[in-house]
Amino acid sequence: MAGRVLAVVDGTATGVHRRALAAAGLAQRLVSEAGLAADVVVVGFPGHPSGRWQRAWRSEASSPQGLAGELAGIVNGDEYLAVIGGDTPFGRELCARLAVRLGAPVVAPVLSLRLQGGKLRVVRPAQYGAATATLEVARPPLVAIAHADMMRATASDAASGLEFESLRAIGPGEPVEVLGEEQLSPFEMDVTEADVVVAGGRGVGEGGFAMLSELAALLGGSVGATRVAVDLGWAPYRRQVGLTGKTVSPRLYVACGISGAIHHAMGMRESGFVVAINNDPQAPIFKIAHAAIVGDVRDIVPSVIKELSRRTSVSPVAAVLAGALG
Repeated sequence: MAGRVLAVVDGTATGVHRRALAAAGLAQRLVSEAGLAADVVVVGFPGHPSGRWQRAWRSEASSPQGLAGELAGIVNGDEYLAVIGGDTPFGRELCARLAVRLGAPVVAPVLSLRLQGGKLRVVRPAQYGAATATLEVARPPLVAIAHADMMRATASDAASGLEFESLRAIGPGEPVEVLGEEQLSPFEMDVTEADVVVAGGRGVGEGGFAMLSELAALLGGSVGATRVAVDLGWAPYRRQVGLTGKTVSPRLYVACGISGAIHHAMGMRESGFVVAINNDPQAPIFKIAHAAIVGDVRDIVPSVIKELSRRTSVSPVAAVLAGALG
């Protein structure tokens, strides 16, 4: 019977994609419970996902097409029980292409994997998240996309001490040629996919979201909103972050004029770094923020935009802090 699991974790030169870490976490959970062996493929970032890995590969693939071909050659056979990717644009496309090449089932998003009676069982959300469904895989390998909010791992270069092997991406023979890529505008980019989210609440005021969109564009991010801002018609519902909206986990979350009510905080508490701008020094958002800026958001954000507009090659977190506090 197959006894290995392969996790694919993607990112960029600035670091691992936070949503992709769930793939490493899901793989580690399965192997620790079932006594299997785990391998990892790292794509696009210089780190190493933590955990006990038997084999580790690093790929320089810039798109999922070629990587899917190389992974199909590794996975095709009876050695691997499952291949797990992250719920990212790269991970989803990779898993789809790999499943087609292998003639394997693909399930997304996956909450947990269990090996029972020699069969792999998959738990995934059902009824719009109100319940879960358990599926049994008749024939491995399974291609799974890990739920973005489940079992996060961490990125550490010294996590396992393994030497990476180079993974050659296969290009020829693909039916699709990538001609170019374009950056989406802040109001086009899915708020759950962005590494940077600039979110606004009541304190932004009517018309203030144009200002937030300008800031988000400079940071290469997306625009989010609280329920109050959405109810007032300042932003569309698809931008709402919170318990009754979307859950986000960007590397940087800039909360502008947001009080920090619990129903909103539940939607952004997994953010890597939170910058809060509010004129109320007692606002609850400051309790979960890594950097607090007390003042009128309509004065501070324009000064940040002005500062960022004249800067180049600066990290989002440093830029926000330098522009607002410097």
